[in-house]
Order: sequence, then C-alpha cells, then structure tokens
Amino acid sequence: MREIRVRIPTPDDIICGEFGKHVLKAYKEFLLAVTSTLNRQVERIEELERRFEEKKV
Repeated sequence: MREIRVRIPTPDDIICGEFGKHVLKAYKEFLLAVTSTLNRQVERIEELERRFEEKKV
C-alpha cells in the first residue's frame, strides 16, 4: 500500500511581512466583531428568559 501525504500550508507559510501583520489584525477585528454580535444576541435571549421567569411567578 502506498502512502500519500498532502501538505497544507499554514498562514505563516503564505502570509509574511507587513502584509501578514495587516491581514492578521483585520482578521482579528472581524472575529471580535462576530463575537460581539453573538454576545449581544445571547444577552437578548437571557433577558427574554428573565421576563418569562418573572411572568411565571
């Protein structure tokens, strides 16, 4: 049986120098924005849950 290896480059292999720094910062900002949006949605759900619990009593 033959073994085939596929090497997949890491971001460090593709992106380097100042361009790499810029791309990583932009990607980080994007992820932070997504995280912020998701956190806000979770807060809204928790608020709705509190309202439902208050009405039950």
